[in-house]
Amino acid sequence: MKKNGSRIYTVYTLVAAMILSATVAFSADRGLLSRYHFADKPEYRIKLPSSLREISGLAVSEAGKLFAHDDEVSTVFLLEPRSGRVLKKFHVITARWYGNGRIEDDFEDIAIAGNRFFLVTSSGTLYEFREGKNEEKVQAVVYKTGLGTSYEVEGLCYDPVTDALLLSCKKSAEKKGFRKTDERPVFSFSLTSMTLRKSPRFYVDARTVAASVGKKGFKPSAIARHPVSGTFFLLSAESRLIAEIDAGTGFLLNVIALPAAYHPQPEGMVVMPDNTLLISSEDILQGTVSAYSMRLK
Repeated sequence: MKKNGSRIYTVYTLVAAMILSATVAFSADRGLLSRYHFADKPEYRIKLPSSLREISGLAVSEAGKLFAHDDEVSTVFLLEPRSGRVLKKFHVITARWYGNGRIEDDFEDIAIAGNRFFLVTSSGTLYEFREGKNEEKVQAVVYKTGLGTSYEVEGLCYDPVTDALLLSCKKSAEKKGFRKTDERPVFSFSLTSMTLRKSPRFYVDARTVAASVGKKGFKPSAIARHPVSGTFFLLSAESRLIAEIDAGTGFLLNVIALPAAYHPQPEGMVVMPDNTLLISSEDILQGTVSAYSMRLK
């Protein structure tokens, strides 16, 4: 019985993998991830100053200005997209017991909605602020989402269709039996009510995503909305994968692996106004940003 059971399980696994592979290949036609050729060298790759060695997030304004931040201190950098040169930097502050001061926390990502800037921490705390002048200190408003450390928030982006911020998580607090699930939730934070929707906008099945390209594990480190298709790209630093998700259904459309040579630890991602996809990576000596153009097919 054990041998037969093992054979049945093996056959089931192979069939499931074939179905999954076919689904991903078919669904890719509805998305835009396949338009970016990651097997090739990036169109260009810039090296960042040492202050952004641990670059954690990228965001672009409506005017096409590129902003970045590291993962420990609330300083925001305006970068020249083609060279990585720092055009200015400003500091986000809040009231502390000793007075106003910069925030030291585990910052994971940045997003921009109109003229409103947001930083998110791994515990899901949101800081809203405005763009500052060079070396200016700008006051932040703090919002507690209630997600806590159990979800480990890592990605943040703005969805203009729902006027909400999307927060992607590396893990789920929910369990099946005695183990945590493979589902990675993406929550929605309304910019109208300034509250978190209790149930996730959608889930991403980590096992399904990783298995579709022969990898193990998928822990989203960034999320970006594509302005043309409205789909969402989710980036995983651990497995160097990008998954594309349908905005309406939450269905998986495509998965593509990134080359390790150009993406040692990919943590940030954003789509520029000309549809160029930028991916930032942490590295031992200095952070980098790699650029990929969207092709016709």
